[in-house]
Amino acid sequence: MGCGKSSVGRRIASTTGRRFADTDEAVAARAGRSISQIFAERGEAHFRDLETAALEEFSSAKGLVLATGGGIVLREENRAALRRIGPVVWLDADPDILFERVSRNRKRPLLHTDDPRKTFDELLAARRLIYEDAADFHVDSTGLSHDDVARIVVGKASDLTDRNPDPV
Repeated sequence: MGCGKSSVGRRIASTTGRRFADTDEAVAARAGRSISQIFAERGEAHFRDLETAALEEFSSAKGLVLATGGGIVLREENRAALRRIGPVVWLDADPDILFERVSRNRKRPLLHTDDPRKTFDELLAARRLIYEDAADFHVDSTGLSHDDVARIVVGKASDLTDRNPDPV
């Protein structure tokens, strides 16, 4: 949450000539409502089901740059689907910076709590090991522009695919 997945993903797609997709955008488009509305009306479990269905539609795509919501890796089936698409990147930043970014956006349903910072810290702590396990590599974007992060990701992904051209 707040690490720039969509912005960086768009830049990567643009510079590499690949197609860009975002699972949150796909879920909202298919549901005909915002992520916040889905959470409010049907809850997180329903959103996660929609997210998994959207990911499954992308899982056979080749040459795709895919941005996902931060909770998509909570399900093992989603981690496996991400690996089928290509290298999985964990974009990260200093927690204070991440929280500052996400608190500018009121459309974060998981942070609609009495203490959003505590909730954010708990979510991050609970997910860190999962992110580490799911990712082929990690990029700390603290202090970097989206363009810089995109260049780093492209370089690391190229190195990874050069060593293992068929990750499946």
